[in-house]
Amino acid sequence: MTTLLPFPGLVVKSEWADQVTTGPYDAYTPEQRTSISEENPYSFLNVTKSREDLPEELREDVGSLLDSCSEAMQRLYDADVYNSHDEVSLFLYRLEINDHVQTGVMGLLPVTNDDDKKILRHELFRPNRAELMAHHLVRVGASSSPVSLTYRSDASLEEEISRLCEAEPELVSESEGILQTVWAVAREDAKRLSSLFEEKIFYVTDGHHRLAAASEALKVFGDAGGPLKHIQAVLFPDSEMLVLPFHRRVQDRQERSFEEILSELKKIAPLTQQSDVEQARPQPGQVGIYIEGSWYTMELPAAAGARVVDALDVSRLQNGILDPVFDIKDPGSDPIISYVPEPVGIKALESQCDSSNAVGFILHPTSIDELMAVADAGERMPPKSSYFEPKPRSGVFVRRLNRESGWITPVTS
Repeated sequence: MTTLLPFPGLVVKSEWADQVTTGPYDAYTPEQRTSISEENPYSFLNVTKSREDLPEELREDVGSLLDSCSEAMQRLYDADVYNSHDEVSLFLYRLEINDHVQTGVMGLLPVTNDDDKKILRHELFRPNRAELMAHHLVRVGASSSPVSLTYRSDASLEEEISRLCEAEPELVSESEGILQTVWAVAREDAKRLSSLFEEKIFYVTDGHHRLAAASEALKVFGDAGGPLKHIQAVLFPDSEMLVLPFHRRVQDRQERSFEEILSELKKIAPLTQQSDVEQARPQPGQVGIYIEGSWYTMELPAAAGARVVDALDVSRLQNGILDPVFDIKDPGSDPIISYVPEPVGIKALESQCDSSNAVGFILHPTSIDELMAVADAGERMPPKSSYFEPKPRSGVFVRRLNRESGWITPVTS
C-alpha cells in the first residue's frame, strides 16, 4: 500500500501567476533562462537556477549558486505571491494545451528505493545532477516542480475526480499556451480521494532526477522530523498522457568529416535523403538524421537483446548507432551528447548542430504502454527517452518544508 498524503501547500495567487510561473527548466535554452531571469526577478527560473546558467568560471561555486536560489525563493515569500493552505490538502491540477486535457492529483508520496514495486522507474538518471538537486532541496527548503507519475485509470477514480472538479477552482491561469486550473481538496474529500489510490502502482513519467535527489537528500541529511521522507508528486491517468520524443545532438570526438560519418552510418543501413524535416520525421523503427544541413532517414538496427527495453527505438539508436559509431557508452554523462525536447523545436536542434559541427538524431515518441512495460519488467531506458507534454509549470505550487510538523532546517554548508 502506498498512501498519497495531503500537505499544507502554497498556491500562487492569480494576479502573480503570469509573472512567477514558468515552464520546466529544460524547456528553455540556457540563453532563454538567463534572459528571463535577468528581466524578471520574480520568475521561478531564479529559484531553479543550475550550473548551466552560470558563466564557466563560476560553475563550481555551488554554495553561491544555492544561496542565490534560496534568496530568490525568499523574494517570492516577501512579495506575498502565494495563498497558504494551513489545512492539509490534496490539489487537483488540470493542464490544457491545444485539444489535449489532463487532470492530475497533487500530494505527497513516500521516498522509496529504486527497486520499489509500487513506484516504478523506467529511466536512468545522471548522479551528479541528482546530487546538486538534493542540496538545492535542503538549502532552499522548498520544492515546486513535482515528480509526475501515471497510473492505470479506472471508473471510480474518474468519477470522483470529475465530481471534485465541479467545485469553484482556486486558480485559473493561462501562460505560454497552457491553461491550468487548480482545485484544493481537504478533509473527508481528501481522505476519500487518497483511498482510491491505495492499491495503485505508479509509474514515474517525469522527474527521475528529482526522485533520485529526494533519496539522496534523505540519505545525506537524515529525516529531521519527517518532510524528507516524502516527495511532492502529481498523479495523471494513463489515458490522458501525451508523450513526445527527446532528440539528440551528437558531436564527434574523433573530429571526422561529415562525409566520413555518413560513410560509417551507411555501413549500418541505407540512408534516404529527405527534402526537409517533415519528410524526415521517423515512423516507429526509424530515425531521422540531420547532418551538414541535410536530412536523412534510416531504419534502426535490430534490437541488441531480448529484454523489453532493447526493442525500443531509443535503445536501438543507442546500441546500434550511438555506441558503435560515436563511442557513446554512457549517454547520461558523455559530454558529446545533449538533448533537445520536441517542444523546444527541431529548428533549435538544427541551429545547435550547425553551430557546433554536430549531428542531429530525431525519434518517434515512446508510447505510454512501452514505458509501463519497461517499468513492469524492472528495466531502465536510456536517459531522456520520453518527454511528456504538457508538464506541470514551476512556481504554481510550493511545498515549504518548514511548514510540516517537526521540521528542523539542517545546515548544508
